[in-house]
Amino acid sequence: DNKPHECSQTWQVVRSEFDQMMLENAREQGVHVHEGTRVLEVLFEGERAVGVEIADGGGQTQQVRAKVVVDASGQSSMIINKFGLRVPDPQLNKGAIWSYFEGAYRDVGQDEGATLVLQTHDKQAWFWYIPQHNNIVSVGVVGDFNYLFKGRDDHETTFNEELDKCLNAKQRVSVGKRASRCYATKDYTYRSSRAAGDGWVLVGDAFGFLDPLYSSGVLLALRSGELAADAVAEGLAAGDTSRAQLGKWEPEYVRGMNRMRRLVCEYYDGFSFGRFVRRFPHLRGSVTDLLIGDLFKEELDEVFASIDLLKEEAAASTS
Repeated sequence: DNKPHECSQTWQVVRSEFDQMMLENAREQGVHVHEGTRVLEVLFEGERAVGVEIADGGGQTQQVRAKVVVDASGQSSMIINKFGLRVPDPQLNKGAIWSYFEGAYRDVGQDEGATLVLQTHDKQAWFWYIPQHNNIVSVGVVGDFNYLFKGRDDHETTFNEELDKCLNAKQRVSVGKRASRCYATKDYTYRSSRAAGDGWVLVGDAFGFLDPLYSSGVLLALRSGELAADAVAEGLAAGDTSRAQLGKWEPEYVRGMNRMRRLVCEYYDGFSFGRFVRRFPHLRGSVTDLLIGDLFKEELDEVFASIDLLKEEAAASTS
C-alpha cells in the first residue's frame, strides 16, 4: 500500500524453481548455458582475470577465455577465497536451522502469503515462517552462533527445543506435518573487501550476505547483478575492464547494503519500530521503503538520524 504500482508486490518462491526460471530467461536472451558443469578455477594472467577452467559432467575439462569474469558462485565465492577478501561481521555472528511443513496454518486473505518473524519467549532466537506454494511452509530458527550450535550437536533436537519456546510458531505448525529433515547453516554474514578487480567482478552472495531477517538476500543479489551488468556493458563498449570501471557501482551498493544491515542490527538490539513511527510519523513511508528493500536513496538516512535521536532521548530519560 505504500507504493501502489504494478511491481509493489513480493512473491514467496522456492529457490531451485526461481533459479531455474532465471536460467531459462538468460538462455532466451541469448546466453550460452552449460548445465551440469563445474567451474574449477578462475584463470589469471598477472592480476587480470582472463577466463575460467570448467569440467563437464563426464569430467572433461576445458578453458574458456573471457574479457570479464562475473563471479556469481554464491557463498562459496571462488574469488573471495582465492584472494582472501572475505571480511566477517562479528556483530551478526548468527546461525540458522530450518525445515519444511505441509499443511501448517496460514493466515487468510491478503496476509496468507506474508512472512512472519516470531520471537522465542526468552528472545534468544527468532523463527521465520514463510508460506510457499503446494501447501508448504518454510520454518526456521535464527540465533547467535554460540547459542544455537555450541554444545548442541543435533539440529533436530535444537530445532524442536527452540520451537517449544515459540508458542506462536508451534501452534501454527501443529496442524501440519513435517515435510523434510532439518537443514543448518552458520557463519553466513560476511562481505568482500572489494567488489571487483581487473577483468572480474563479484555479484550476489559472492560479494556478501547479511542475514535472513527481512529476506534481503535475493533482493541484494539481483540489485548487485543489475549494477554490475551496467558497469560491465559500459566497460566492454569503452574497452575498459579495469577494477575501477567494473567496481564503480560498489559505493552506491554498499550504502544500500549498510542501510539494511543497520535495520537488522537494530532489530537484534531490541529497537521498537512501532515506537519509532509513533514518535516520527512523517517517516512511516521511509521506514516502509527500507523494510521492502527500496534502499538506494540518500534521503532514507534521515531515518537513522532519528533512530539515534530516539535512543539519546531514551538514555537521557533513564539517567
